[in-house]
Amino acid sequence: MMMNKRILYTFYTLLFFILAFTGCQSGHKELGEMPQKKIEKESHVVQLPMELTNNETRFSVEDLVTEMNGTFEYDPLHRTLHLTIDQDHFYLIDGVPVLERNGEYLASDDIYLIIDDEDQPFLPASFLEVGLEMNTTYSKDAISFEWFGPVEKVGGPPDQFNFETWDTDQMIEYLSFLNKPIKGAQVSTIPSHLPGAKRLYRNGYHEGLDWYDFASGGDISFDTPIYGMAKGTVVRADHNYEEYPSPEVRNLDLKFTSSVGETPEYIFDKLRGKQIWVQYPKGVMVRFAHLSEIPEGIHVGQEIDENTIIGYVGNSGTSGAVNQDRTELHLHQDLLIYGELFWKPFDQDQVLTVLKRIFKE
Repeated sequence: MMMNKRILYTFYTLLFFILAFTGCQSGHKELGEMPQKKIEKESHVVQLPMELTNNETRFSVEDLVTEMNGTFEYDPLHRTLHLTIDQDHFYLIDGVPVLERNGEYLASDDIYLIIDDEDQPFLPASFLEVGLEMNTTYSKDAISFEWFGPVEKVGGPPDQFNFETWDTDQMIEYLSFLNKPIKGAQVSTIPSHLPGAKRLYRNGYHEGLDWYDFASGGDISFDTPIYGMAKGTVVRADHNYEEYPSPEVRNLDLKFTSSVGETPEYIFDKLRGKQIWVQYPKGVMVRFAHLSEIPEGIHVGQEIDENTIIGYVGNSGTSGAVNQDRTELHLHQDLLIYGELFWKPFDQDQVLTVLKRIFKE
């Protein structure tokens, strides 16, 4: 019996040393390594005064930046808001239900810029939940959320990213995943249809590419479908678009552009008519403008691809639409990279080269 106890003692002693010197290694820890203590940031509760209207729950942008040490700039001419919170930069336009964050566009039609009677900017409560990714609670007259202090930037271009230094080959490679929005059509070579062309009637310039039947072929009509070009996410779909009520009202906007010498952003957006915007990978976003229809099944947040019909060619927002003479039928397409127009580094010949090669002509 005594011998059995000695054998057991020897066995457990050996087992202890085996576990001590090999067991911890099985967990991939070096000798002497101590578990790392998780460091948690301290937080505090932010309370924003809340205004409840018939349409939304909103808060003042000025109150937000005061509480979170941010900055903002509201441009009353363009009715645009540049907002910075921590390392995130946001951009909104009055009347445009799209939020741009660090050059990428978020799939939410619940966020929009609100301007009160005193020309002060407000945002709906959904901005806190979608744009800042905060969990909010509501009291009688305040919106509250827990803030942990500055955070890293969400999305946006990589460090040192600057496409304005690229040549045409680099741009073509970057955009080569895109397909034509109209099957069978060709890129127009008419200078006024290309990005950068002057637009004297509104004191501005052409931001994108026009696809007209007489210049692009493809038998373009009001029944011509527009395809999604590549895998992407719908971030705007103007199902409830309202046309200018008359030529006179549209002309008032154009007269205003003449008086200020440029096209304010909120007017620019109305002149684009019925639109659908799609966010693609690598910060690429495309605005499809002047549409006649958008299929009912297309909605914000929907994933689409090059075979998805996202709309139909039209003339909304143009003189042809408000005059109801069915002229100006075409697709207008703006192509942006992290919020900037892709063609800015190039002259018009180079732009044409890029467009022809990415659409494989």
